[in-house]
Amino acid sequence: MLRFYHVMFLHSVIQTIRRHKLLTPGERILVGVSGGADSVALAWALRELAATWRLRLVIAHLNHGIRGAAAQADAGFVRKLARRWKLPVALGRANVPLLARRHSLSLEMAGRKARYDFFARVARRHRCAAIATAHTADDQAETILLNLARGAGAAGLAGIPYSGSHGGWRVIRPLRDVDRKSIERFLRQRRLAWREDSTNADPAFLRNRVRHEILPVLAQRLNPGIRSALLRSSEILAGENEWLATLTERLLAECRESATRLNAGRLKQLPVAARRRVLRRWLEAGNLTAKARGFDAIERLDCLVQGCRSSRTVTLPGGWRVCRDGSKLALEDVGSRAPRYKRGSARGGPAFGRKREACPAWREGVDSSVRPFSVRVAVPGQTRLAGQGLRITARIGPGIVKERGLTIGALPARASLSLRAWRKRPLTARSWRPGDRMRPLGLKGSKKLQDIFTDGKLPLGLRHRLPIIECGGEIIWIPGFRIAHGWAVRPDERAALQLVVEP
Repeated sequence: MLRFYHVMFLHSVIQTIRRHKLLTPGERILVGVSGGADSVALAWALRELAATWRLRLVIAHLNHGIRGAAAQADAGFVRKLARRWKLPVALGRANVPLLARRHSLSLEMAGRKARYDFFARVARRHRCAAIATAHTADDQAETILLNLARGAGAAGLAGIPYSGSHGGWRVIRPLRDVDRKSIERFLRQRRLAWREDSTNADPAFLRNRVRHEILPVLAQRLNPGIRSALLRSSEILAGENEWLATLTERLLAECRESATRLNAGRLKQLPVAARRRVLRRWLEAGNLTAKARGFDAIERLDCLVQGCRSSRTVTLPGGWRVCRDGSKLALEDVGSRAPRYKRGSARGGPAFGRKREACPAWREGVDSSVRPFSVRVAVPGQTRLAGQGLRITARIGPGIVKERGLTIGALPARASLSLRAWRKRPLTARSWRPGDRMRPLGLKGSKKLQDIFTDGKLPLGLRHRLPIIECGGEIIWIPGFRIAHGWAVRPDERAALQLVVEP
């Protein structure tokens, strides 16, 4: 019986990994381990596969600063587990209650943010290729019900994806097809210990109420196989949503005239479902927050497209607005240009009297909702920047691309770079950092990227999403702008490094 559970559990994990291409042999993987049953089972499974698949594992554990001595004991348990399995371990600590208050988040959302931010830092330090988390089939069923209660669309009802991204790092979920009961049964048979988190039974957390109250009632009164039914629906919706996302990119490309302008006339001819998806993807490409892309905001924009609003401007959360001028929609970042009113004035009141300097994000020129990223570019090959919704294609081939009349950030963008200048050194696509400079081809000396963005009228929200191409510590290309001095293809070069950045 022991052998049976061992084989069945491992077989399910391997099938999930292969079906969804979650791992590549030879990779270094960061494994998030809380000490609970799910994460212990995940670490054990990947350790079993490590020798055959040449995987190198790093264990990471974050103390959320909520459960005092119990949380300290969890960290000690994970440290001992890593030591017994001879795996490197990184332990961290965060004050999640303070983070929740500071950012007006629930404890669950603040914990998730702290956890993934910590994982990303550790993954960068250890040069991991991916972050593995222990989400299970039960987590998936609970997430679908939660999203349904919030009125989510197809993407939300598809639930937790098998793979995603955070801060430029690939996040994989090899246990997505395994239910919690099977995991605990397997651990008991293997005599593997785990830690129980007391907060998992606390009804103050919404997910716990779904887990311990709502799903059992649905199983008893509606459908004994409710979990399987929810998982089946999510699989259907995930496939359809992936297909619709491809169609949306094509429709957006047909309607988009630049990174910040849409042709409302073309958009108006599309069915309402297509209009909603195109508008949402357009705002997402501009790196607007989830609140700014919510259902109500999209409906107001759709009315603007159809001309059924008396106003020709829609204001969105986060300091953005969309204006209609004739048949064009323009997305504008008005936060930095917001008018200042005197304290106590009829229009402004106290809230409008604040200075820009009061917010560090303005002072640093940083959109605090965007996480920095840095990704190695495959040459030749395709590199996906999932967090930015972009793809970089690199190849070596003849010809010189000289695009004219483009604006910074307008995609797709193409460039041809000298092979002699490249010399097969690593290429990196990364986010802009304050203080970055470049030596643009055709201009004397260097210039701050901040000045280049300002001159090119690139919205603040796009500045931290646009990939900057770097080689040997030098910025060599900004998509939609010039390449760097010294990187032009020479007349005697028969081939060039051809780069394309596109949605």
